[in-house]
Amino acid sequence: MLWIVLVVALVVLAAAMVAVEHLRARLVLRRMNALMLAGRHDEVIVHPGPPRPYAGLAARVRATSAVVTGRYHLSLQLLERPAGPTADPAAVTEADVTVRATALLGLGRYEAVAQLLGDDPVVPHRRRMRAQAAIETGQYRLADRLLAGPDTDPVDEAGRLRILGDLHERRGRVGEAEALVADALRAYAACSLPPYEVDMGYCHAQLAWCALARGDVETALAQVDRARQLLLTRPDNAPGFCELACVAAEASAAAGESAAADEQVATARQLAEQMDSPAARARAARAAGTVAWRLHRPDAPDLLRAALAQHEALGEVPAAAVVRRLLDAPPAPPA
Repeated sequence: MLWIVLVVALVVLAAAMVAVEHLRARLVLRRMNALMLAGRHDEVIVHPGPPRPYAGLAARVRATSAVVTGRYHLSLQLLERPAGPTADPAAVTEADVTVRATALLGLGRYEAVAQLLGDDPVVPHRRRMRAQAAIETGQYRLADRLLAGPDTDPVDEAGRLRILGDLHERRGRVGEAEALVADALRAYAACSLPPYEVDMGYCHAQLAWCALARGDVETALAQVDRARQLLLTRPDNAPGFCELACVAAEASAAAGESAAADEQVATARQLAEQMDSPAARARAARAAGTVAWRLHRPDAPDLLRAALAQHEALGEVPAAAVVRRLLDAPPAPPA
């Protein structure tokens, strides 16, 4: 009977070790999640991980922090790690899809987004990501269908309105775009928890684009300032600040403020390189060409042609069309 007692003792000891390991893992993952929600993403990425069976879950938390800070390649690498035996397969799959699609969008890999999400995603945030990929590649009819809405959840509806506003702005329907983005802004402002400052910052950046399209440079610059204030709540949001630098550069050039425009172009280029994103590089290149075009600089055609090549390589049809229009038309005198 002694061997039975020994076996039982070993089983009890093993169970106790598993319980301790599970408790330790929960504490580590809880701490990583708290850091992520606080916007301390650098700390999340380098945080010591939980015991090995839970390493996959920690990798997914790190992947989320990586993607929101524009480290798209790192995020995709982290998602290649196995989820581990303790993961809920359904929850992990949904999280994986969301983070992966966001990273692929940020890199300009729109066909991969389409393959991942399909053309008829049911989940609202998947529909929005698929619609954004469709907008970037000029598939406006698909984007129309995906954004038909409305969504029942207020936050989902705010996101739908913002992206629908982007679609209208790309089509040149500036007034409709402004109205939709303003509605999205009000919807975000009405949500008390969690705070949506970053989403509201993106809305103000879009309103800056719309004002610039109308030739209202003063309003565009004011919207840029408001967007910056809101985005600063998450200062490591490289994608947001890269986009903001682009609109700030073009608005400054439209106002004849060449030094400020050049500074913003340099910021956009630096952030695009930091993200190692072809899409961000193309956007920064277009900002550089547009600034030179607005300021009547002799290198404007070369800069615009370089941006055009990058947009075409990514299949970004609307962006390429914008650059072609600039190449075909003389700029108006700076304000």
